[in-house]
Amino acid sequence: MSATDFTLWVIQCIVEFSIGLYVLDLISGIVHMHLDYQEVKSRKLRLHVENNIKDVIKFEKDDPLFYDATPNDQFLWNFHVHHDAPYPSLDSEWELMMQIVRPLSLPYLLSVGLCYMGYMPPTFARIWFGALTAGPLMQKTHFGAHARNHGVLTYNTWGGAVICFLQDYGVLLSPAVHKKHHEEFDCNFCIFNGWANPVVNQLRVAFSWTGWYPLEAPTTQARRERAEEAAAADKMGNPKGMDKLGSMKLKHRQTASAKY
Repeated sequence: MSATDFTLWVIQCIVEFSIGLYVLDLISGIVHMHLDYQEVKSRKLRLHVENNIKDVIKFEKDDPLFYDATPNDQFLWNFHVHHDAPYPSLDSEWELMMQIVRPLSLPYLLSVGLCYMGYMPPTFARIWFGALTAGPLMQKTHFGAHARNHGVLTYNTWGGAVICFLQDYGVLLSPAVHKKHHEEFDCNFCIFNGWANPVVNQLRVAFSWTGWYPLEAPTTQARRERAEEAAAADKMGNPKGMDKLGSMKLKHRQTASAKY
């Protein structure tokens, strides 16, 4: 192989690798956006909030509001509560990875079959399989952004320095980019590196404009409704102190000032 051929091969690898990462980021953003915009049907559960993982675990284990809810409401509340208790993860790193592996396994096997039968062009196959293979890492990059913001991930170790460097240069998800999602909830859904955010953000706008998604993000709506109920409780007075309305007011204030 000549030097020119080798250079072209390296460039091709870099381009295909980059496209694969973009595809992965795009998939992560679309799935994340779709789940964020699904509504918890039980209003009481939808408005319930916990501000740290310890309380989330206790609530899901002990409170009939959660364990008597439908499986779909349980899944969505568990997914949405990440906005209020963002770090650390409720699930182990292994479970986070398996949450991606399980839904990806069928598309992966189907893709292997299509590739084997010759229905997948080689270039597309390399990009597609690269994206699917890197897929299980997306929650790692996601919580890496949160870990950086909480001071857990730093430049002080060589491993941390590598990840922080890649975050700072946009190869992995930047804490600053993802922070906007936890402030506004209707944008920046992509969780691998954020490259596809501009496309997914425009998709969200289009879906809201057509009525497929509500104009207001469900988390924003829930926080607004909690604030309205807390304000109503303040107006009426709350003689029992820390009853359910009082507790809701406290948790709403904690949520409003929580660190992403």
